[in-house]
Amino acid sequence: MLTREKMGGVYALVPTPFTKSGEFDEEAFRENTRRLGDAGIHGIATTGTFGEFHTIPWKDHQRLIKALVDEAKGSMTTIAGCSAVNTDEAIMKVKFAQDCGADAVMNVVPYYQRLTREECIKYFKDLAQACPNIGIIIYNNPHTTKILVDAEMYKEISEEPNICGSKEIVPDFVHLMRIIRATDLAHMHVDSLFVPMMMWGGKGVFSLTPVLTKPKLVLEAYNACKEKNWEKAIRLQHEINEFNEFARRLYGDYTWICVSKAIVNAFGFIDAGYPRRQFIPVPDDVQEKAKKKLLEKYGDLWT
Repeated sequence: MLTREKMGGVYALVPTPFTKSGEFDEEAFRENTRRLGDAGIHGIATTGTFGEFHTIPWKDHQRLIKALVDEAKGSMTTIAGCSAVNTDEAIMKVKFAQDCGADAVMNVVPYYQRLTREECIKYFKDLAQACPNIGIIIYNNPHTTKILVDAEMYKEISEEPNICGSKEIVPDFVHLMRIIRATDLAHMHVDSLFVPMMMWGGKGVFSLTPVLTKPKLVLEAYNACKEKNWEKAIRLQHEINEFNEFARRLYGDYTWICVSKAIVNAFGFIDAGYPRRQFIPVPDDVQEKAKKKLLEKYGDLWT
């Protein structure tokens, strides 16, 4: 079970690989997990936005959670995204992950209808009390949920001992400073801002970079933060951001999930598979042109 004291490191945000016909490719997922583990990643976080929790059927989601725990074999932190559009469905998913032996889950608040602050707090308290033997990470995603979990809300939510902390995606640094100061919860940002957040007490990164290329770049940046080598860490933060910005521009106006899968497959370190419908994959000709430019500029990240 993940606790707020243990939470931290580089947690890779992994894609859910689907076949062209939309079937969950379990063997590809298992191989991806093994490769990331062998490369030194500290944890695997599944079925968030990039992992398409919103498109994967529950029967396949269960297979994925079992495969994650099986392949990690206690060597990496296992975090299963278990978000849902209502509390009872979320509890059902989290209980399954708990029974499978996952270390933690990662949940947004139910997102179809905007919740009040009180409803948001109650949701996480209900989830924590119903599933006391698994760590719970708040995926603070106001773009989707239309509500920001702020410092005052974290104070109330942190009363539940199995709430570990959060995955933050908002760029408001005043918010980030406030939540770090407010409680003993462990807070982690995504690639774009994790070094500055670690300077102020953040615990690591939920990172897409290890699956886009290889884990070396983000692991170096994280280790530089741990060593308080801020000059090196800041330089690497700029490199990570410049790579991600350059890569995404190459693929044009396609859905972010589809673009990210195309970038992963261009480098080929792991297999992202196809996006599941309703998403439309980036066309093959666009992928080929983008891949050529990507490897010309950043091929050294793969070698």
